Amino acid sequence: MELLSKLKNGASPHIRTPRTTAQIMTEVLIALIFPAAGAVYFFGPEVILMIALGMGTSVLSEYLYQKWTYKKITIQDRSALVTGALLGLSLPVSAPWWSVVVGSVFAIVVVKQLGGGIGRNVFNPAVAARVMLKAFFSPWITNWVLPGPDAVSAATPLEYIGGGATSVPEMVPGLRDLFFGFNLGGNVGETSKALILLGMLYLIFRRIINPKIPVLYILTTTLLMGIFSYFDFEFMMTHALSGTLFFGATFMATDYSSGALTPEGKTVFAIGAGVLTALFRFFFNYPGGVGFAILLMNGLAPYIDQKFMPRIYGHKERPKVKWNRS
Repeated sequence: MELLSKLKNGASPHIRTPRTTAQIMTEVLIALIFPAAGAVYFFGPEVILMIALGMGTSVLSEYLYQKWTYKKITIQDRSALVTGALLGLSLPVSAPWWSVVVGSVFAIVVVKQLGGGIGRNVFNPAVAARVMLKAFFSPWITNWVLPGPDAVSAATPLEYIGGGATSVPEMVPGLRDLFFGFNLGGNVGETSKALILLGMLYLIFRRIINPKIPVLYILTTTLLMGIFSYFDFEFMMTHALSGTLFFGATFMATDYSSGALTPEGKTVFAIGAGVLTALFRFFFNYPGGVGFAILLMNGLAPYIDQKFMPRIYGHKERPKVKWNRS
């Protein structure tokens, strides 16, 4: 009992590495430079304002909330900066400035801080804020425009290939354009899958994210869309390269706090998110399926970890525990 009283029990994530939270978040911010640079190139300097507004509002919200509630100030861990950057990149260039502010406050105060703070929040703050904005503030944040000074409204490819479709219509951009981000409307940071892939590879190389999460997520969604279309290659790849799939799989499904933590749990989490995304897209024709899929898996993550807790060496059964992130 005396030994147990000396043990320190803290909130997840429990990462066996000399890196601090601030260092990890810095690595994520570096990886976000790739899609952010593409967003500025395609949509112009307004993107810089969106990202800065998201990051500034997120940090200020966290500071003021912790100050007013007499909690430890944690803005130095840079997690609020990541949330703000993700949110800024998750909106179209036509989104009004107040939507970035509202989303950032919601992400930090309601989802993160009221959820217990970093390591205790059940849902990914940026994803939850994005879904909230889409649910309550459409069409202000869903008015997709093509890159260029004329701000011509355009539909996203998912609007043509969802809702039971099994082939790709002619008006959908080709795979080359989808991969590099040419002539595409949509959320600014999700346009170029090539640049998102560079960010993913950077995070994998730096050992920040487990590669099987984004890889299994994307492959599962792609495979299911292949089954639905009798393995039409163009249809499968169009779904893989459209919408938020690459961005969400790389920067949101890999979140330590809201994702699964056990080795097998990560596999189940990634595959589950891929299955849900495919179902949302094919049966419900809902372009925001990635966000809802990640949020649903966030809610299931503690129970997934509970069922897939690693076996203790020498034991045949998994330990029976109640998973508690707090």
